[in-house]
Parts: sequence; C-alpha cells; structure tokens
Amino acid sequence: DRDAELIAQALKQNTNLKGLYVRSNNLTPAGFKGIGTTIYDPSSLNAMISCNHTCYVDCLEENDHYVGGNEDDMTPEQRRRRKLYKLLSARHAEGSNARHLNAELGEGAFTTKLVPRVLESIGQCSVDRSTDAPAPLSLYFELMKSWKMPELYEHRGSI
Repeated sequence: DRDAELIAQALKQNTNLKGLYVRSNNLTPAGFKGIGTTIYDPSSLNAMISCNHTCYVDCLEENDHYVGGNEDDMTPEQRRRRKLYKLLSARHAEGSNARHLNAELGEGAFTTKLVPRVLESIGQCSVDRSTDAPAPLSLYFELMKSWKMPELYEHRGSI
C-alpha cells in the first residue's frame, strides 16, 4: 500500500509518463484505489481537472473503485473530456448537476456568465463520451431547467 501511495503521489505531478503497467505487482484494493483516484477523482470539477490525464495505468478497470477515462488508445485531451463527461453524467443520473455547479462555481453574477461556457463544454466533452453515457441533450435539458436560467435571461444583454 505504501508503494502504491508513493506511485499515486508521483503520478499527480508527472505529465511525461505515458503508461504504467502494475499488473502482477500484488497491489491491494487500497493501493488500486489510491492510484485510481489520481487518474479519476470525481469529488469535484477541480479535483477532476487536477487528475493525471496523460498516463494510462493497466488493470485499473478490474478494480471495484474504477469509474472510467483510463483508455490506452486515447490522447490526454480525449481522456480528460471522457472523465469530465463521465462526472457530469454521474451527477445527471442523480439530478444533481445544478447543485454541484452552484457549490463549485458559486452563485454570483460571474457564475451566470459561465453558463454558456459550461453548456459549450458539454458538447465538446460529449465527442469522447463512452457508449453507455447519456446523450448530451439529456445533460443540456437538466441544466437548462434547473441551473441559472432565470439569471441568464435577466442578463442576456450583458453576457
């Protein structure tokens, strides 16, 4: 576990390593969880953006804590988009995107100006979504009905 923790710490800083093959190294579930969280941390948008999108780690898919975005044949940008879309999709399944975005981005006028950018990024991220992810229209609908739309309409001339 200690070795896996050190590997996870190193992966947080390393953007040069393209692949890490840990199969047959007797990692415990806790070790896999630590490395997996470095690759995919759905606790917040900031945590997700801070994840390592460059390195592919083998056999994470076989671990119970793995969620997605660790495909070997993708570029770092594709992995990042896939992970962000997976995060938004998981929140969508709970109907909680608006609540999370308010908590993470705040509720001021500045946040209202971010709404078009967030909606645009859903479209960009959906390009690399997995086949089991919801369609972008479903995510758009959830946000349009529940997040900042009255405020956006009020400020339509200044955005």
